[in-house]
Amino acid sequence: MRTLLVIVLGLLAGCASSGSGGWTKPGITEQQLGRDTSDCLLDARVVEAGRDGPRTRVNQDRYRLCMAGRGYTAGPPK
Repeated sequence: MRTLLVIVLGLLAGCASSGSGGWTKPGITEQQLGRDTSDCLLDARVVEAGRDGPRTRVNQDRYRLCMAGRGYTAGPPK
């Protein structure tokens, strides 16, 4: 089950950042970026009822606010 969650979060991270060009923060490591992204994706997760059962989606506004609150800027490095 944990492996499935990691895979889903990885896919969501790709979807969440693909439109913004990524997130940047001076002096941040890839590991910290990964942790912050995962934490914000989990925080922004919304489970909705559907015809085929519940499904999970990411509230993009909540995700962006979370990342910005941690000091990140959306877009390519300047």
